[in-house]
Amino acid sequence: MLRRFVLCVLGLSLSAGLASSAKAPKAPPAPSLLEGVEIYSIDAPHSEMSFVVPWMGISRVRGTFQDFLGSIAFDEKDPTRSAVMVVIHTQSIHTGFERRDKDLKSANFFDVEKYPSIIFLSREIVKNGDGYLVRGTFTMHGVSQEIEIPFVYNGRIDDVRRDHRIGFEGHYQLNRKDYGIVGPPPMNAVLDKGIVIGEKVDLSLAVEGWKATARDTMNDGVSDSLYRQVLSRGVAPVAKQYHEARAKTVDSLMTVDEGVINSVAYQLLGQGRTSEAMDLFNLEIESWPKNVFGYVGLGQTYAVVGNRDLAIATLEKAISINAEAPRAQVILRRLRG
Repeated sequence: MLRRFVLCVLGLSLSAGLASSAKAPKAPPAPSLLEGVEIYSIDAPHSEMSFVVPWMGISRVRGTFQDFLGSIAFDEKDPTRSAVMVVIHTQSIHTGFERRDKDLKSANFFDVEKYPSIIFLSREIVKNGDGYLVRGTFTMHGVSQEIEIPFVYNGRIDDVRRDHRIGFEGHYQLNRKDYGIVGPPPMNAVLDKGIVIGEKVDLSLAVEGWKATARDTMNDGVSDSLYRQVLSRGVAPVAKQYHEARAKTVDSLMTVDEGVINSVAYQLLGQGRTSEAMDLFNLEIESWPKNVFGYVGLGQTYAVVGNRDLAIATLEKAISINAEAPRAQVILRRLRG
C-alpha cells in the first residue's frame, strides 16, 4: 500500500514537472550586437582614391591608386557610430606615365616591395557642420599618424538589382615627408617657383559602399546550387558529401571552393538563417584554417546572434591571420564602441 502511494506521488510530481516545463516560456534570443548597422564592402570600380602633387611650382601631377578594398560598418540613423577601414595597394599607383610610375614604386619613393599597403582605420566619427570628420590612424611607408578627414555623406540608394549602396566624399592634405617619402635630392631642389616635387599632397576620396540584398536565388550557378542543397537537405548532409568529394578530388577541380561556401554562408546570414550560416562558416574554417574569410564571417554571425565574447575572439583570430581584414576590423570597432 505504501509502495503504491509513493509511486502515485512520484507520478503526480513528474506530471506536474512536465506540465510546468511545457508551459515555461522560451528565453528570447539575445539582441544583435549589430542592430541598426549594415556592413558594406567598398565598391572599388565605383570609388576613387586620387592625389594631386605640385610640380616645380608651375604645374601639377595627378594620379590614382587603382587597387584598394575596405569595409564600412554604417549606422544610417547615427553615422557617428559608424566605422571604416581602407587598404590601398601601393603597387597600383598610376599617373599615366609608365617611367614615372616605376620610379614612384621604387625605393626612391613608396618602396612598394617593402611597404605594399596604405591603411586607414577609423577611431571615431564626429559631426562637423553639414558634414563629418572621421578620425583615425593613417599608415603609409611604415609611418602611422593620427589624422582627421572631412567628408560628406551623399546618401543611400537601392540599385536596379535592389542591392544597397551608400556614397561619401572626402578631402585631405598631407606632407609626404612626414611619412618618409622624400625622393632623391634633385627631386627636392628649390627652384624659382617652388620645390621640384611639392611636399603638400592633396588627396580626394570618393567612396561607394555596396551591400547585397537577401534574395531567393544566387547569381552564380554553383553557389545557387549549394544554397538550394542547404535549404532542402540541411548543412550536415551537404558537408558530409562535400568532405567525401574533396577527399578524392584535387582542390583545383572542386567546383565548390572557399569562395562559394563563403558567399552562400553570407547569403544565409543576410536572410536571418544564422544557424546554417554558422555551420557553413565553420565548414569553411575547417577546410581552410589558415585563411581569414571564414573567421570573419563566423565572427559577424556571433555578433548578429548577440554573443559578444565569441564574436570578439573569432574576429581577433581573423586579425591575427591578416591584420588587413577590413570587415573584421570595423565590426570589432563597433563591438568595442
